[in-house]
Amino acid sequence: MKINKNNQQMEFYKSNPRNLHTPIKKGKLTKKQKNKEIIFNLESTINFEKSKIGGGNKELIEKFQNKLNQKLKGQ
Repeated sequence: MKINKNNQQMEFYKSNPRNLHTPIKKGKLTKKQKNKEIIFNLESTINFEKSKIGGGNKELIEKFQNKLNQKLKGQ
């Protein structure tokens, strides 16, 4: 929690626009929700790495692509 100039507590996610994580729901996630979140994170990381100048970290892209393929087969 952060405190603003009026000494009021502000929620972390609202006060930090650079933090892009938005929880799906409060509490524990179901297995489907976890898998959906993992697949989304892997896809976005792969796309971000590919968009870098020079193509990004090829080893990391390959590693994440393999994990993504495993997750997609498991569904």
